[in-house]
Amino acid sequence: MSTNIPAPVTKRAADILVESLYQHGLDRLFLVPGESYLAVLDSLYDQTVIDVVTCRHEGGAGFMAVADAKLTKKPAVVFVSRGPGATNVSIAAHLAEQDGVPLVIFVGQVAEHERGRGSFQEVDYNAMFGQIAKSVFEVSNPDKLSETISRAFCDAQTPTKGPVVISVMEDMLCADCDIPNFPVLKPAICGVDENHVEQVREALAQSQRPLIIAGGAFDALQARPALKAFAEAYRIPVATTFKHQQIFDNRSDLFAGHLGFKIPPAQLDCLQKHDLMIALGTRLGDTPTQNYQLPSLPNPSAPIIHIADTPEAIGRVFPTYLGIVTNPADFCLALAKHAPKNVEVRSSWVNEIHNFMQGFRSYTPKNPADGMDFSYVVQALSNGLGDDVILTMDSGNFSSWVHLLWPFTGREQVLAAIGGAMGLGLPAAISAALRVSDKAVIAFVGDGGIMMTGNELSIAVARQLPVKLVIANNRSFGTIRLHQEKAYPERVSATDLSNPDFTLWAQSFGAWAETLDNPENAKDIVARFLAQKGPAVLNVLTSTELVSAFVSVEQIRKMHIS
Repeated sequence: MSTNIPAPVTKRAADILVESLYQHGLDRLFLVPGESYLAVLDSLYDQTVIDVVTCRHEGGAGFMAVADAKLTKKPAVVFVSRGPGATNVSIAAHLAEQDGVPLVIFVGQVAEHERGRGSFQEVDYNAMFGQIAKSVFEVSNPDKLSETISRAFCDAQTPTKGPVVISVMEDMLCADCDIPNFPVLKPAICGVDENHVEQVREALAQSQRPLIIAGGAFDALQARPALKAFAEAYRIPVATTFKHQQIFDNRSDLFAGHLGFKIPPAQLDCLQKHDLMIALGTRLGDTPTQNYQLPSLPNPSAPIIHIADTPEAIGRVFPTYLGIVTNPADFCLALAKHAPKNVEVRSSWVNEIHNFMQGFRSYTPKNPADGMDFSYVVQALSNGLGDDVILTMDSGNFSSWVHLLWPFTGREQVLAAIGGAMGLGLPAAISAALRVSDKAVIAFVGDGGIMMTGNELSIAVARQLPVKLVIANNRSFGTIRLHQEKAYPERVSATDLSNPDFTLWAQSFGAWAETLDNPENAKDIVARFLAQKGPAVLNVLTSTELVSAFVSVEQIRKMHIS
């Protein structure tokens, strides 16, 4: 008698791995091919669902995956080979941890019989990634592979989101497996408690100078209206955390500034006058709090209400008046539904913040002898583009002009390294252009950062991606130079750079490129730059003297003399 039970289908573990990626909705992955996962490369050969992006360096591949996760708000995947491949991708793992980005890193491993013998390129990944990744899995049994992948994807996107590493043994990937795919696991969702909403409303009713510090929870475009609704309903100024300036309309009278590295003292003094702080979707680390001065440690000058989607962020550094674990955007919407009738009591506070910001953001371009003021380029670009744009920003002082002068409306998307890693700018722009075809993609990169991952320009050229790369070329590690001048004035060491001709360099890849060295030509050259259909590079010869938008080398030295 027939039982109609189908016979098990035997597949390689590598085939099961690829099927699990399908199951989790993956449509793109980034890799540098390696011999430790040849079976996976073979399994990818016949499929057409997943776009395989072959990169030139594991750091670039990892950066692209981080940027893709920032855009999609879903786990991104990168494959690297064992040993050097793993060490190279560790910079992306650290960035994902610092920025709270869901990232799944597959790393090849030596065969099981070679483990623990000091074999070629063998690394203990638990020891290597243990302090960075949320979890590290090593799979030696093919029957456990699909389950491990499901747990890894769930772990990566459970708040606080972050990187997960899966080590796959070379021989295991070739082994037979007849275990069905493990179901997709989903992170738990926390709701809004109306009692908590009422507690916050009561605290706000007693406050005349409240201040919102809003972070990455509002990076998603669909979450930003909730922040806007709450702030406007209660008339509360909003300061955004590092590299999240785009989440709130900078033209609003409620915009209280961008909390980047060491904001000017006058801005800090202004914001410290608050009598209630509402921290939304931020871990309140050292950068947005200005090295724990906003609020101050150990005793904040005003009560703190901290709302985040994970309990680990609340009370970790600062004592809180009220800590609430929930989705910050949902909580903002709940608060906005119960707007107070009288918010005029905050008019003077809002006006004080607004008047300060108007003066603070005014800028007069300079004309130094050693190169251009980068403001000319930023203003020409912002005038030539709408707000339906993706900006990627590498780490460096050149970004200070973007933060100060770009007219963020709350609709832009910004991909930047909150964790401070150099090299993200170009890989992130490539990832953005692959993911979104109807937006302009502008990458701001320094001459230091572009030499770290500039090789990935080959991908943009090969796929004819409309990436627009702006190189702020001041022949210096400018950020370190600034710190150097402050700590050891006029004793410049190891920060001067000897660069190639970046225009010829970009052209050698096959990209359009032009040099900009005169502010009088900025408008015309920027217009040509933006008009290019494929990848384009603008090599801007900027001033070393103007080390940031806020201070020059001469001003720093005069401070020391004073």
